[in-house]
Amino acid sequence: VLGTDAGGTRQLIEHNVTGLLHPLGQDGVQALADNLEFLLHNPSIRAAMGAKGRNKVMNLFLKNHMYQRLAVAFRRSMKVK
Repeated sequence: VLGTDAGGTRQLIEHNVTGLLHPLGQDGVQALADNLEFLLHNPSIRAAMGAKGRNKVMNLFLKNHMYQRLAVAFRRSMKVK
């Protein structure tokens, strides 16, 4: 995964773990090209980052998981006096 080092993208992509980030604007053009070339020439790293990113999204953002987390929060709030 390639993304800009800004906003919500930073929360989704952990640089060098779940993908590669590059700066916004003109400064990021060369970094984006370098990151793209790196991933094209390193399929095992690309696959590993992709798998880690998929796991992160599945654990943090799938509806089922979010509903479970919400249920836990509700239970905790009902116990507070």
